[in-house]
Formats: sequence, C-alpha cells, structure tokens
Amino acid sequence: MKNLNKKLAIAAATIVAHCSFAQVYELTEQSFDNPEFRARFAESYVAESSTNPNITATEKGLFDEVVPLIGTDPAAAIVKISQSINAESSAAFDFILGNLYYQEGDVDSAIESYATAVKKFPNYAQAYYNLGRAYVANNDFANALKGLQKSLEIKAADGSMYGLIGYCYLNMDRPATALDAYRVAIMLDPDSRDWKLGQLQCLIALERPQEAIGLLYEFIKAEPTNADWWKLQSNQFLLTDETAKAAANLTVVKDMGKADGSTLGLLGDLLVNQGLVEPAVESYIAAMDKGGARAGRIIEIANSLIFMDKISSAETLLSKLESTLGDKLTSAQESSLLNVKARIAMSEDDIDGAAGFLATLVEKDPLNGGALLSLSELEKKRGDMAKAEYYAENASKIDDYAHQAFLALAQLNVGKRDYAAAAKYLREAQQIDPKDYVADYLLRIEQAALRM
Repeated sequence: MKNLNKKLAIAAATIVAHCSFAQVYELTEQSFDNPEFRARFAESYVAESSTNPNITATEKGLFDEVVPLIGTDPAAAIVKISQSINAESSAAFDFILGNLYYQEGDVDSAIESYATAVKKFPNYAQAYYNLGRAYVANNDFANALKGLQKSLEIKAADGSMYGLIGYCYLNMDRPATALDAYRVAIMLDPDSRDWKLGQLQCLIALERPQEAIGLLYEFIKAEPTNADWWKLQSNQFLLTDETAKAAANLTVVKDMGKADGSTLGLLGDLLVNQGLVEPAVESYIAAMDKGGARAGRIIEIANSLIFMDKISSAETLLSKLESTLGDKLTSAQESSLLNVKARIAMSEDDIDGAAGFLATLVEKDPLNGGALLSLSELEKKRGDMAKAEYYAENASKIDDYAHQAFLALAQLNVGKRDYAAAAKYLREAQQIDPKDYVADYLLRIEQAALRM
C-alpha cells in the first residue's frame, strides 16, 4: 500500500511539474515593457570606437537629424534613415535602423538591418549582440547563438548576453550547456528572475532535485504567495523521497486557497502514504468538489482503507464519489465500486449485503471471476452449497480464475464427502498450475476415496 501510493504520488507530481515546464519559459525582462531593458537598449546606441563604426563628417548631419527622433518619433526616424543611406553609408546607420525596427516590433526588418551592419563592419560587437536578440525574439535560436557568440568573441559580455546564450541552448534541448551559461549570467546579474528561471528549468531537466529545491527556496522567499513554486518544490521533494515535506508544501498551497482539484488529489495521496487518513479523506473530498479527482483512484484508495481497517473513511469516500461522479463512472469503475462495497459489507459481517453487491456485479459482468469466487465463498458460509458450486463452476470457465475455482470446487466436494469428484477438480488445478501443496492434498483425497 505504502509503496504503491508513493509511486502514484511521484507519477502525479511529475505530471504537474512537466505541465508547468512543458515548454521553455518566456523571457519577461528582455522586452521594452521592462524599464531596465529599455535603458540598456538605449545605451546600445552609444558608440565605442574600438568595436563600433565611425561616421563621416558628411554623415554627421544625418546623425544629428535622426537622434532627436529616436525617442520622440521612431517611425519618422526610420523613414529618414531609409531614404538617406546606401551601400556605402556607415554601418552605424544600419545598426540604428535595426534598433528602430526592433523597438517598433518589426523583427524581420531589424534582423536584415543588423545583418547589413555586420557585413559592412565585421567587428561590430553591439550589432552582433542585437542581431542575436532579434533572432531570439523570432525563436530562431541557432542563428541567435551565432550572433551572440560572435559578439562575445569581440568584446566582454554582460549578464544579459550569457543569459540569452543559456536561453538559446535551453531551447535547443541542451540543458547542461545552458546551465553553465546561466550560472555566469547570474554571477554577473544576480537579481535577474529570467536567468534564475532558466537555471531552475535546467536543473529539473537534468534531474538534479537537491539543487532545484535550494533554488526554489529563493523563489519562494521572493514570491511566497506564488503557488507554482510551492508545487514545483513539492515535486522535487518527492524525487528525493521527502514525502512529508512534499505534503507540507501542498498543504501550504491548499491553505492559500490556490489548490486545484489535481493538487488536492495528490495531497490526499501523500497524506495516505503517511498514514494520515482523516486529512487525506478531507483532501480527496475537496478534490472531488473541484472536479480534479480521478474516480478510479478514489475507488482504489477506498479499497486500501479497508485493508487499513478504516471502514468509516472508506464509506465516506465512496459516498462522496457516488454523489459527485456517480453518473460519470465507466462500466469498469462501476464494477470496481461494487466490489469494494462488497468488501466493506463483508468486513462488517453483512453477508447478505455483500452477496447482493456481488450478485449485481456478476449480473453486470458475468466474466468477473473474482466476484464469482467471492459469491461462491459467501454462499458456502450461508450454507447454500448448490449456489456455491454453481458460482465456482462458472469461475472455472474463466482462464485467469480457473485454478482457484477448481480448488474451491474440490473443497466443496470434500465437504460433501465426494472425494472422487474432489480429486478430479484437484487434478484439473494441477494441470493448470502444479503446486506441491495441492499434490499433497490430492494424495490424501485419493486415499480417502479408496477407503469409501
């Protein structure tokens, strides 16, 4: 029971994590919505003589006309530059034009202008950098990586460049290499949420849960009401067999009022795994109210609770299941539900009730060998040997239950002192699955038959 629940909990939690990080996260800091990014991007207009091209005295007039327009009327600046430059113009104007296009959201034109700039001036580090940025915006990560790496060859990089390189590698499904880049990015830009998100996604992809747990503590400290961090950390705790901590995290999510049905169902699994039945049942009930519980799982849990002698809790779960999901059960789930109800009745010595559930089950599913054998045993207890034999005979026709059925028929005939018939059924059982204990029993029955 414990191991089964643990495996199911880990599987469910892993699904949650994969849903959360099924795709690479979106960059939020590398956009013009971010004031800091706007400021950094504006700085890229400033020339550096060693890695940026110069402009001629003649071109200085155009430059002076364009600069005031960059902040006030970029569309006019684009028109002015486009009409004024040619193949012989300074690469600086192609770069400025690329920046203007990028600011205006025309990424394809920005890429074209940046490409022209680096063709004219191959040592143009900032143009390669912004070309890489533009390719990232277009989700062309292979070409983005080429631009960023070329810029890195020419001059030292900042945290954003290393972060974008990591982002490219992560999108190219190279998380180990991406992680190296993200670590440098965070060293240079320790407050960047984007780069820490990338590092976290790399750690999860590389299955390094201990490191992911540590990083998630930072996210939780920074954003304590963000339920996603608590849930992701819960999953990582499960991967390190720290189920109590995983349950504690999901309890926090529940207490915040941010637990959906799936999270509540998983919390129930974890609590049952720890033997905390009452809070587990409470969580399962809440999961059913939110439509996040799986009927098959609830039936399985109720069945497990019977083994734990928690009959009242099992009955509570099944009652809630029938009131919330009763009309949505599959035929197989209805059969499983009847079987669990029969087990509850048997645990309470309600032989007639158990027989009624099993009879209904067999009526719905005549080939349910387990139910047929249970009915045979119940009828034997009630003293109706004819019915007991009838149900066992039917079970013997089902391959998966034939061995058990023949043994049951043998015992019924021993009870009637019909040792010859009992021996026949034991031989049938031995032909299916030979057992030493059955062979010993058969020998004694055959000896008894000879004495008759």
